Amino acid sequence: MKKPLGVAFVVIGLAAAASLNSIGVASAGQQPVPAVVASTPMASVAVPAPPAIKDSDPSLAFAQNGRIVTVTRRSTPVATVTLASTTWSAHSATAVLEVTATRPIIVDPAMFILYDAQGWENEAEQSKPVRFGAGTAALTLTFTGTPARPEALGWVAQPDGDAVAVWERG
Repeated sequence: MKKPLGVAFVVIGLAAAASLNSIGVASAGQQPVPAVVASTPMASVAVPAPPAIKDSDPSLAFAQNGRIVTVTRRSTPVATVTLASTTWSAHSATAVLEVTATRPIIVDPAMFILYDAQGWENEAEQSKPVRFGAGTAALTLTFTGTPARPEALGWVAQPDGDAVAVWERG
């Protein structure tokens, strides 16, 4: 028994359409189905922040220009410390320092000294070191009960060293 010729063409046409559809060619009137391609996830690597450097580190260099002290390490800027404001009275003083750090730095308030008219060296009430991250922040130092009139604020960052900065009462 012979199949009618029209049925053979329909069967062949359906097979061809199925074959073309499997390789991504759409038949008339149909939109192609986009292929899904798996992407390889990119590994993100967090770069750790450099460790904070202490202001007492012997590799630091200090240069004062007026109210601003520039702190460098191997010629690379670490921070600037600016005397933003001071309030002087007969037996006390308050100093506000603005610290702009390019890398984390630890500033020890105990290394700031208020010199008075009788030669006394007075310590700040704050004694706990302060860590500054990259950016700008303020450090307020309070000196109370000085025996004589406050005359200058000094920063002796290196133990047993000379003052790296001195701001005189103006």
